[in-house]
Formats: sequence, structure tokens, C-alpha cells
Amino acid sequence: MRTTSNYQSWVHRFGIVSSLILLIAMTAFPIAASAIYGLWPDLGQLWPGFIAVILFMAPFWPAETIGYMSVMGPGALYMSYITGNVTNLRMPATVGTINSLGIKPNTDECHTLAIIACGASVITTVAVIAIGVVVAAPLEPVLNLPAIQPAFNYVVPALFGGLVAQTILKGKKQFLLYLIPLAVCLFFCYFTSVNSAYYMLIAIAISGAVHVLDYRRGKEKEAKEGN
Repeated sequence: MRTTSNYQSWVHRFGIVSSLILLIAMTAFPIAASAIYGLWPDLGQLWPGFIAVILFMAPFWPAETIGYMSVMGPGALYMSYITGNVTNLRMPATVGTINSLGIKPNTDECHTLAIIACGASVITTVAVIAIGVVVAAPLEPVLNLPAIQPAFNYVVPALFGGLVAQTILKGKKQFLLYLIPLAVCLFFCYFTSVNSAYYMLIAIAISGAVHVLDYRRGKEKEAKEGN
């Protein structure tokens, strides 16, 4: 028990220290570049975007930490947050490994294998990116051909369209919940002089209000049906 406790303490200590080191490394370069060239960003233009991202991601931070901890454990969770793509890559790799081996969640065996599975996912991601960087230079003439440029121009719209369509096409209610904030943003875009940096804040506020009203209506309907 003492060994397990020492190991968990080491994992948390190493995860916190490494996260802080990476945070300093990531922020040091833009700060150093701005200081050297004397070009600092306009905070008046950036702060609405910062607030919008915080408001959008804040509900996920505690939920992910609590929900993922029982399966991934602290070691794999620190590794996932440092390397990114937790929901898309790290969690599926970990869950797939645990389920295929029939290991019970929230155990020492589960957390140990989660570190191995998450580490393998990270190594695979780095290897794929490295191969892409190496192969990109020889393939540059082919990638720049005019015949295939339309495919690259529509990659991002196709990805976002597919992701949004999965939610919108689930039902009429989901469609309306997305349509209302979009309509309000279009109104501010074409009929007001509000800076576009505030559109995300407006959309989040309206989406939150619409979802709260929809939730309350659902509860009231359930109460009436129960009576």
C-alpha cells in the first residue's frame, strides 16, 4: 500500500511539473518574439475570444477530469492533457485496450495499462506526423497541382459539416437549438456594427439560455405527465 501511495504521489508530482514546464515553453516563444520585434497583440481584440473559449470549455474541464480519471488514472490523464486529443485518440485507445483485455476499471492494473495504451497512442501520433513532414516535401509538386486544389479547399467545411450534421439531424429540437443562435449571430452581423469578436460570446449566451429554457420545459412537462 505504501508503494502504491508513493507511486501515485510521484505520478502527480511529475505530471504537474511537466505540465508547468510545457506551459512555460509554449508561452515563452510568442512572448519572446513579441518582445524582440516590439509587436504585441491587441488585448482589446483578443479578450472576447479568450472569454468565449473559457466559457465554452469550462464545463468540460471538471467533467472530463472526473469522468476519465476512473478509467485512465492520473498517469495516462496527465499524458493525455499534455499531448492533446484526449477524446478523439487517447481515451478510445485506452478504453479499447482495457475492454479487449477484460480489465476492471478503476484498478491498479487498469491504470497501469492505461499508461501503456496512452503512451502507444502518443508514439503513433508522433510517428504519423513525422512521416507526414518527411513525405510532404517530395510530394509538394503533386499536392500543388491545380486539379486537386478543390479537394483541399473543401476539407475543413466537409469536416465541420459532418460533425454538425450528426447533431442537427438527430431531431427537430436539436436543429432549432442550433438554428436560433445562428440566426441571432447573422442578425448582429448584417444589421448591427457589433465587432465580430463578440459573436462567439453572443452565441454561447443565447445557446445557454435556449438550453436552460428547453430543460425547464422538459421538466415541467414531465411533472405534468407524472401528475
